[in-house]
Amino acid sequence: MPTSPDPTVLYPDVATFGSLATALRAEAEACLGAVPVTSPDCAPMLHATVASTLPHRETLQISAWLHERWWSIRGEEPFQSLALIDGRTNDLSEVARAARAWHDGASLDDIRQAAPFVHLTGRFEVPDHDPARLTESEWQSMRQEAGELEYA
Repeated sequence: MPTSPDPTVLYPDVATFGSLATALRAEAEACLGAVPVTSPDCAPMLHATVASTLPHRETLQISAWLHERWWSIRGEEPFQSLALIDGRTNDLSEVARAARAWHDGASLDDIRQAAPFVHLTGRFEVPDHDPARLTESEWQSMRQEAGELEYA
């Protein structure tokens, strides 16, 4: 069974800083400013989070891949923990731009504009948890997902 390479091999720049949060901040200090970026104690080189100023958004999850040099993001709504945005890139400065926009409460479309790797899931934010709007958001996501499927 193949094993994952040592993260310090795939991410020597992150290893230099000791955590993904610190490397992200160093990569884009001007972009992130005072935005709080944290990494967990258990896997600091592989994960980081950025909180949002909006109460109807969970923290943005940032993860380093184990087998290739890529970072992925996922931003969820708190009611059902469904993704509003996700994406992957090999450019840490793009991750920083997406994190800043998520933190600042930019619209989902504006986050996509700030960081083109961001994929909009089709769900939209429903701050008041209105059941009809939540259902509409989920249906919109399902329609978008079906439209993105490749058929042979």
